[in-house]
Amino acid sequence: MLKPGKYHNTKTYFDSRNLINDNNDDFSKILAMDYKTYLADDILVKVDRSSMSVALEGREPFLDHRIIEWVAQLPMNLKIRGKEKKYLLKNIAHRYIPEEMLRKPKMGFGIPMMIWFKDELIELINEFLSEDALRRNEFLNASYILRLKKKFLENPNEEEAHKMWLPLMFQMWWKRWMD
Repeated sequence: MLKPGKYHNTKTYFDSRNLINDNNDDFSKILAMDYKTYLADDILVKVDRSSMSVALEGREPFLDHRIIEWVAQLPMNLKIRGKEKKYLLKNIAHRYIPEEMLRKPKMGFGIPMMIWFKDELIELINEFLSEDALRRNEFLNASYILRLKKKFLENPNEEEAHKMWLPLMFQMWWKRWMD
């Protein structure tokens, strides 16, 4: 953990003197970091892989560098107003796209864990999350994970599946790279 205030004025990769203006509040800096990291290293990778898996070439027109640079300099009240995100974009889009389409909730890139755990992964759960396998790994709380496994197997649901995912992936990684 960092000491408070010690790194407050440290310049980072995300600071750009030519884009600093009166609208560069902390939230704008967070959005810039999100754009440079999460978007590039997570979301766009998933979009590319999923579209290419069915031979589609995806396009992200709003990620043109000229649009990004222009929007980065806008005041925050044009980006977010109250709980309304993408405020300016939605106001422009309402002219061309029906409102019910713009109001649909986001859909993420979730994986079908319940389907996998009931079918393909059940053997892996039994192998990697067995009492013997868990007790061999000194970093895991075997009794806790065994309780999670029991609860999941008795009453499979999405929440319990998500809890099973991390220890399963850790155990598989451990066997591959550490054993």
